[in-house]
Amino acid sequence: MAPFKLDNILIIYPKSESTLVQFGLNDETFTVPEFEIPTKIYKSIDDENKYYSSEEYRTLEVSPIRNGSIANLPAFLQFLKIIYGSVLSKAREDIKAAMTSEAYIGNSPDLTNIAVMIVSQSSWSTLEQERITQFCFEHLKMNNLLFVQSSLATTYALISQPNSIIIDIGANHTDIIPIIDYMALNHVASKMPFGGNHINETLKRLLPQFDNETIEILKKSNIFEVVNDDMKKLHSIGILSGSKNDEEEEGSLNVVDIVTSGRDTREVLAEREEKKHEKHKNLTNTDLEFNTFWDKDGKEVTVGKERFQGCDDLIVKISEMVGFVMENVQDQSKVKSAWDNLIITGATSSIEGFKEGLLAQLIKDHLIIEPEEEKSKREQDVLDSLPAYKRNRSKFMDSSFVPAVEYTQVPTVIKLSKYPDYFPNWKKHGYAEIPFLGAQIVAKQVFTHSRDILYITREKYEEMGPSCIWDIEF
Repeated sequence: MAPFKLDNILIIYPKSESTLVQFGLNDETFTVPEFEIPTKIYKSIDDENKYYSSEEYRTLEVSPIRNGSIANLPAFLQFLKIIYGSVLSKAREDIKAAMTSEAYIGNSPDLTNIAVMIVSQSSWSTLEQERITQFCFEHLKMNNLLFVQSSLATTYALISQPNSIIIDIGANHTDIIPIIDYMALNHVASKMPFGGNHINETLKRLLPQFDNETIEILKKSNIFEVVNDDMKKLHSIGILSGSKNDEEEEGSLNVVDIVTSGRDTREVLAEREEKKHEKHKNLTNTDLEFNTFWDKDGKEVTVGKERFQGCDDLIVKISEMVGFVMENVQDQSKVKSAWDNLIITGATSSIEGFKEGLLAQLIKDHLIIEPEEEKSKREQDVLDSLPAYKRNRSKFMDSSFVPAVEYTQVPTVIKLSKYPDYFPNWKKHGYAEIPFLGAQIVAKQVFTHSRDILYITREKYEEMGPSCIWDIEF
């Protein structure tokens, strides 16, 4: 089959609160999603088979997805129908509006043969995915379809990491999924009933004088950060980015220096006060005991260091569950590699300091440091096992010449995976929605390939039915 044009690729990423949609990929770079719509649909009270995209007379609001899982499959199928129909309608309008442009017509999408990618979740069941496939081919008359799990899409966005730990934080849930040898280990994955909204609950306990709306505004403000002692320790020894910022001590005036300088004492004192004023004027949020933000009425609200503590409880819960999940992964060499590639996604991950705060907690809870005595003994045992001529020679060499021996326990290293810096639009936008970037990369690779073995075609569906999705080689 001939490869699809980039204009013919449709990506749909349904999440609990919102769904990301993009029709057509950019030829030169990957852009942020074109549309973000609420994951909601409205069901008729009088006709259970009738659904609407917006609230109508005698309708009931339905959330097809809750906590990443499909909560109402019929509603979700109708939600997909509305998205697909809206995309086709808009494309037809765009083509009609540009009928006078020959260049556009020559490059316009072929609306009869669209390649569709749906970003799924680990909690979607086999039956649910088969029902979605059946609906897409038989009801929506799609001809090409591919599912990619969000955790795997995330790894593709980061140069296809073979081993990693995905921590996907939603509003009311957190999914922890180990990726080993490019496979999502869904059988050991965990879905925690805590997410970004747990931060609001914590802040409400810390700041009972604030109503729910003010709490949410504070959480989204630029003065809300994660700051704790564990992070400061890691900063001080260079494990976290940045360096320790030792402030210049404000000692007493050196009178001798003033006298010998020949300068007027009042001038020196004025200069000193000016420097002191500038220093305090340029203090960062973390240096301030109190800071302010504005509520919904534009009123200035003052808050103390509680603004640094809202994520602490969520971070502790996630760290504990990550440790539990990784204990159930058998291959220790792959586990070690996975701990080197922590990937934290979801809107909560964009909170200033959150990723670093979670890393600090994971290091505190799970990092295994080999006792110095054991390390010295292992190195000596290796040295003693060498032939005599090598052992004698090693006496005059650095200890790094002693062959390295793997310490059997893991993790001895825990690191955040490095995000790509060659996607300018995404770098500016942030990587909270990085599964969508991964989906773009996969879609471009799969649908522009000359072979159609990596996705479901109309021919495959008619031959095998909905179960054909499990024979895809991707």
